[in-house]
Amino acid sequence: MLAETTYTRFAQFYDAYVGNYARDLPLYLALAARAQAPILEIGCGSGRVLLPLLRAGHPVTGVDISGEMLRLAEEKLNKNSLRERGTLLNHDFVDQALTRTYGLGLVTFYTFNYLLSPEQQKAFLDHVAETLLPGSAIVLHLFYPNPLLHPDTAGKWIEKGPYRVAGETIFLQDLRRMSNPHLEERIQAFVFESGHREEISTFRRYVTQADIYRLLLDSGFETTVLIDDFDLLKQTPLIPEAVTTKEFVVMAQKP
Repeated sequence: MLAETTYTRFAQFYDAYVGNYARDLPLYLALAARAQAPILEIGCGSGRVLLPLLRAGHPVTGVDISGEMLRLAEEKLNKNSLRERGTLLNHDFVDQALTRTYGLGLVTFYTFNYLLSPEQQKAFLDHVAETLLPGSAIVLHLFYPNPLLHPDTAGKWIEKGPYRVAGETIFLQDLRRMSNPHLEERIQAFVFESGHREEISTFRRYVTQADIYRLLLDSGFETTVLIDDFDLLKQTPLIPEAVTTKEFVVMAQKP
């Protein structure tokens, strides 16, 4: 299932199991404090990163391909009196760039991994590069497939715990497996108290350090570094030949 279709159907569940994730927020706030122009967040979803940036006083445009996720983000902006500070756009960077330019591009929480081919990834980065000002940085948070990290769990249902959604308890079950060496299939089952069960299946493409280094270079970016543990002070040059077994954050500069 395409990510756009997934989050149209299940946007209401997203905040229940992702909304409290905050390890990356200090990094994005630190980067935003250095930006000399408005900030672009790609894959803003329901506003998990967008709201803290706006609360800190930064001008941010949040982009997502899911209109339903953007609707949730807009509700939060209105509720927190932040609507006039932020801009929300339903836009797919695989198709085209934006006409406005930005001083920092954040591709948050595995958004880039939902692009399922090198051709889509290249088009995406080309269009983001067009949208960024010279000297601006792009930052990408990339995942490492769980079936590779924990092979013993591949193809098995894992209980992820109960969540409260709209006053109802919903149990989340998660199954992951590699469809091929590049694609992780994730099946999420939402089990309601009534016994009703709904499943979604999504795919994410595993991007190695060598892959992202080549893609960024081909799209005109340079000075590519890794940021370890979401700490801006822990930067090291990205080494394409290096092998990682965990999620990682990459930052590169547009000349």
